[in-house]
Amino acid sequence: MKSPHILLYTLFLLCVPIQAQDTFSLMAWNVENAFDTLHTEGKQDEEFLPNGSHRWSRYRFFRKLREISKTIVAADSLKPLDIVGLCEVENDTVLTYLTQHTQLRRLGYQYIITHSNDPRGINVALIYAPMRFRLIHHESIRPETRDPVRDILHATGLMPTGDTLDIYLLHLPSRLGGTAAARNRKAAIQQLLQNADSVSQARQQPHIVIMGDFNDELTGKRLKPFSLRGFKDVIKGTHPGTYKYQGNWSTLDHILIKSDRIQTESGIANLPFLLEPDKTNGGTKPFRTFLGPRYNGGISDHLPVWTKMVMNKVP
Repeated sequence: MKSPHILLYTLFLLCVPIQAQDTFSLMAWNVENAFDTLHTEGKQDEEFLPNGSHRWSRYRFFRKLREISKTIVAADSLKPLDIVGLCEVENDTVLTYLTQHTQLRRLGYQYIITHSNDPRGINVALIYAPMRFRLIHHESIRPETRDPVRDILHATGLMPTGDTLDIYLLHLPSRLGGTAAARNRKAAIQQLLQNADSVSQARQQPHIVIMGDFNDELTGKRLKPFSLRGFKDVIKGTHPGTYKYQGNWSTLDHILIKSDRIQTESGIANLPFLLEPDKTNGGTKPFRTFLGPRYNGGISDHLPVWTKMVMNKVP
């Protein structure tokens, strides 16, 4: 017998317009330090403990999860998102609470998460609707870098059309680490593209998505390694950006797609409750959880990016 969550989700899909059912939706979002309140042995997570510098309490933890779930539900007014990629998630505990103890519970989402060598213990994770994305295989790609960096998550599954979709979710090293960080970024990208090349060769008609926090604008030579392989940045040119620093917006979060049959509608989810007034520089800025060690009460310092995909028929 099917679970009540799956039955509810099926009933929901039967009630939405045909146009909505023909789309497959994805979102990628850096959720800014989604830590639980317990120490993980060997990881530098002390500041996100109840007695740490950030005074990370169960109340603040659950409030953040409720706001994340609220955003995921609000991101598409027609139907639930099919796949959500999350960056800066600590562990399985966070994903279990998010999918089972918030309003996402009624949607029956499942999740997969990396367990990387990141010193702070943060990972990337996919939550997905199993009736819309039938997971076939997933793996963590560990970049061969001199310094430990976050793993890249690769998931393969079937869409409702029966087409195979490969998704890579990443959170590349920051640009602020100088030469060492640049070297690590380059190595991670090269390893990712080698894996994607292998997938392209193995698929008769590859449909590949690379998404997440690239910690960089993808313009000019930064986009070239991807564009040479047929990837298109569907977020490129969307305003104002996903991250604001010293009054300037930039797009650090991207969704790249390689496919001969996928058409997209994409954007940045600048929902009102994800923003707050920028009293210093004017306009608005992401409503972040922390300003340094000071609790700000917001959700994230990044805005989510999203895309709705329509699979054209084979000629």
